[in-house]
Amino acid sequence: MRKKPKENKHSIPAQTVGRAVDLLRIIASSQSHNLKLIEIAAMADLDKSTAQRLLTRLVHEKLLIRDTNRGYRLGPLLYEFGLAAFPENNIQEVSQGALRKLAKSTGDMVFLVIRSGMDSVCLNRIAGDYPIQTLTRTEGDRHPLGVGAGGLAILAGMHDADIKTIIQSINLRLPKYQLNEKKLWENIFDTRLNNHIAIDRGTAALDVTAIGHPIYNKAHTPVAAVFVASVSIRMNKNRQEKIIQQLSATAQSIENLLNGYSPHF
Repeated sequence: MRKKPKENKHSIPAQTVGRAVDLLRIIASSQSHNLKLIEIAAMADLDKSTAQRLLTRLVHEKLLIRDTNRGYRLGPLLYEFGLAAFPENNIQEVSQGALRKLAKSTGDMVFLVIRSGMDSVCLNRIAGDYPIQTLTRTEGDRHPLGVGAGGLAILAGMHDADIKTIIQSINLRLPKYQLNEKKLWENIFDTRLNNHIAIDRGTAALDVTAIGHPIYNKAHTPVAAVFVASVSIRMNKNRQEKIIQQLSATAQSIENLLNGYSPHF
C-alpha cells in the first residue's frame, strides 16, 4: 500500500489566502453587491462554516463590510490598496493643483480628507492668504465619518444601509463631538437636501464654519471630500454661495483627474 504523501506545511496558509481572494472576487463581480453567506459559500464551493470564518476575518481586516441586511460588500481598505498600487491615480497627488487654486481664490484654509474604514483622514491642507486661518485639521488627523464638513459630505453620499452600519460602529464616539445618532441623521438629511453640500457650524471647531463637497469614484461612491473652513463671522450667506460654486468646480476637477476623464472641446 502506498503511503499518502505528507501535506506541505506551507500549503494550508497558501490555500487559505487563495480562498479568501476567491471570496473577494465573487463579491466584487456580484451585480447586487449584497451577497449573503449561503450564496457566497455555494459560489465558492465551500462549506458554510469555512466561508463564514474567512468572511469574518475579511470584515475584521476592513477588506469587506457587512451591512444591516447581513450582506457583504467590498471594504474601504481595498480602495486604499488601490491608491497605493496605482500612484498615478493617487488622489493626494492629482488634487494638489486644484486645492492650491481653491485656497488662492477663497483666501481660506482648504482641506482634503479621504474615507478610511469608519473614519475620515486628513490628507492635505493648504492655507489661503486671509489673515486668519483655521487649523481645524492637520495631515493624518482621523475623525468618525459624519464629523466635520468633509466627513459629513462623504457619509451623506453613501447608501443608507452602509450609513446604518457605520453609525452603529461609531455611536459611542459621537458624544465627544456633541453629536448623537439622531442629530447625525438630521445632518445627513440636511446635506442631501442641500445638493450634498455639507455645512458644519462649530462642531469640528468653535466659531468655525466649514463647507464640504464629496468626491466620487467611477462607481459614484464617495471616497473623499474637499472642504473650506473659515471663522464663522466671515462665512455669511453670500460668501457661502460663492464658495459652494468654487467647491463644486474643484471637486469635479479632482474627480476628472482621479477617474481618468478628460474634457472634450
